[in-house]
Amino acid sequence: MREHIVGYLDNTITFLLFAVAGITPLLFFNQTTEFFEIPKLVVLTVVTLVLLGLWIFSWIMKGKITISRTPLDVSLLVLLVTVLVSTYFSATKSTAIYGNFPRVHGSAVAWIVYILLYFVTVSHLRSLKNIRNLLYVLYGSGVLVALVTLLSFFSIYLPFDFARVVNFTPTGSSFSTIAFLILLLPLPLLSLINNNRYLPVPASMAFLILFGVTIALIGSLPVYIIMVLLFAACLFVTRPSQVRRNIVNIVAPTVVIALVLALAYMPFTGPLGKLHTLENNFPKEIQLPFSASWKISASAFRDAPFFGTGPSSYLFNFTTYKPLEFNTQPFWNFSFDTAYNEYLNILGTLGAFGVAGFVLLTLVILTATRRALSMRSYEGLEAEESPILVPGLAIASVVALFLMAIHATTLVSLVMTLFIMGAFMMAQRPVREKVMELSMGIRAATSDNNQFDLFPVVVFIVFVIGAVPALFQTFTAVAADYYHRQALNAASQNGTLTYTDLQKAETLNPRIDLYRVDMAQTNFALANAIAAKKGPTTDNPQGTLTDQDKQTIQTLLSQAINEERVAVTLNPRSANDWEVLGSIYRNISGVAQNALAFSLDAYGQAIQLDSLNPALRVTVGGIYYAAKNYQLAIRYFSDAANLKPDYANAYYNLAITLRDSGDLTNAVVVAQQLVNTVGNNTTSADYKTSTTLLDDLKKQLASQQQQQQASQGTEQAPAAQQTSALQNSNLGNVTTLNNPPQVTPAPAVKSNPNANIPQVTPAAQK
Repeated sequence: MREHIVGYLDNTITFLLFAVAGITPLLFFNQTTEFFEIPKLVVLTVVTLVLLGLWIFSWIMKGKITISRTPLDVSLLVLLVTVLVSTYFSATKSTAIYGNFPRVHGSAVAWIVYILLYFVTVSHLRSLKNIRNLLYVLYGSGVLVALVTLLSFFSIYLPFDFARVVNFTPTGSSFSTIAFLILLLPLPLLSLINNNRYLPVPASMAFLILFGVTIALIGSLPVYIIMVLLFAACLFVTRPSQVRRNIVNIVAPTVVIALVLALAYMPFTGPLGKLHTLENNFPKEIQLPFSASWKISASAFRDAPFFGTGPSSYLFNFTTYKPLEFNTQPFWNFSFDTAYNEYLNILGTLGAFGVAGFVLLTLVILTATRRALSMRSYEGLEAEESPILVPGLAIASVVALFLMAIHATTLVSLVMTLFIMGAFMMAQRPVREKVMELSMGIRAATSDNNQFDLFPVVVFIVFVIGAVPALFQTFTAVAADYYHRQALNAASQNGTLTYTDLQKAETLNPRIDLYRVDMAQTNFALANAIAAKKGPTTDNPQGTLTDQDKQTIQTLLSQAINEERVAVTLNPRSANDWEVLGSIYRNISGVAQNALAFSLDAYGQAIQLDSLNPALRVTVGGIYYAAKNYQLAIRYFSDAANLKPDYANAYYNLAITLRDSGDLTNAVVVAQQLVNTVGNNTTSADYKTSTTLLDDLKKQLASQQQQQQASQGTEQAPAAQQTSALQNSNLGNVTTLNNPPQVTPAPAVKSNPNANIPQVTPAAQK
């Protein structure tokens, strides 16, 4: 009876493993905040907990604990312990646990799930049949991913609104799809070269062409280089006689892939140029440059050398440590939450111990690959599989290492990598036969005097105690995220419904700062809507605000401020959260006494965390300009231009501030630099605005007439424009913010010789 139950349990576990392997790359769901990573991780978490429970229960039925040992165990356990310790010491524990929401890959939860899933997987790949079936499932999933990706590339979309984009792919990103498909290339290629029955020749040919064409159309130069090396490695490990015998099988898919690649990148005319046009219009993923990434990760490692800054903390490392030259990039106003590659990502977020675990994993794979490829016979493998399975999985595992060296991992790429590496380990007979049995030496007896080991029972009880809260927490987290998505869907149509759904979301999961930020902005938007509808207008200078309206506005603003303060408490290293808090304070300056002081303090915190962000300096300069503190406004606008010498908005605001402060001579100099910055496109709106400003300033300077007062009434620096009805001081004071902070201006930015800024010394501030 026990044997039958154990057999059923093993079959159920194997089925669930195959199901999660096949579903993970394909799964997406539009009822969560993010449509790809979140549903994938939720399914992985639930299935992994179920698999662990079934696995441990099977130990009870067997009367012993049996765990398959692989060479990767130590490195993965080092990573697991490092993730747990790093999370404990992280300054942003909520982010470390749940991820930089809605990005959940790289969080402590994700790492724990991945590693536990690996151990369950290798313990149930003890037969070549299971390994073969797992690979068949992956190939089936890969075919579907490639087909959907290709159809989207050619503007044939799935029937979902969010899928109607040319770069849509079920994995969630182009790199995820590339990584998944390229890991599947070695086995069909080796099957073609060896004319082997592991994968039939027609299937191998179809896989190679489908996967190779998909990679060619959406890939990049580093990916193409890896694909060439992969082909070369497969040829290298095969006997020359086999290569010569099956040269046609090798050349056919190679020519097709090369032809597609040529048509995609060569600017042919006529019908041949259509593929090139499609490739040019395909959105490419923007990747943080290696040099900037190295400086960021090295700086984070310097300050937190042992366990890093915590899982999912790279975004905060980016804002804190990014180099000044990043502002010269065309994507200078983007924030990156991953490094250039996974090694640099680990260096900054998990420190020396994380790097040690990752380097150990790399060395184990390279050593196992060298040993596998040097073998002339493969014990335990059927004759037709011998030159295919182990070498193919070995090459795929090394390819995974190369992929981690050119790009940070994604959920799909890392999960598929662990499946491939697990299959590689278990395809080797010496590893497959290495099983560890654990026992405490405590035994119990049944009524018929049959004895059994109590250790599996103890482990199962401990697992249940931990798994039940984990499953409950997963359920509440999913429910919270569902309500957050509903709130986002209703945001443009029904403010009250948005508020209600956000309230449910943060009640169910109060540790996500994104929910708090959205709730704060919703409260502010509702208050602003009342002020805009009933506030003073040209036709009705008194407005129609009642005492009840003022009380409602005060309540909403208090809630907005409190929610955003909670957000910055949950995520104190987030420059964005501090910026949102500063924006709320700034936008209520007309109805809240001392609001500007609080706003400047919050923006000051944001600048400390993102000190090289010129946009923050322009915003603060705009606050001082609106308060007619021209000297500090000039300081901040100059800082922005020094940080980014081609930042037209900084020059524009600086020129106007100099003009309004009475310094026309320097205003003309800055306006001329503005014109030089925007270029010579005479039809652009920026060029027309810049030249108009320069001509006006030159006229004022030439005539030596004091016209600033007239021009001030018609032209105002964009950074100081009112963006909310609650900035209107005619509304009257609705609330008072007590104990205003003592605002200390951020340190001045070092002068940049590439920025043509006149040296203006700010007057002393009391």
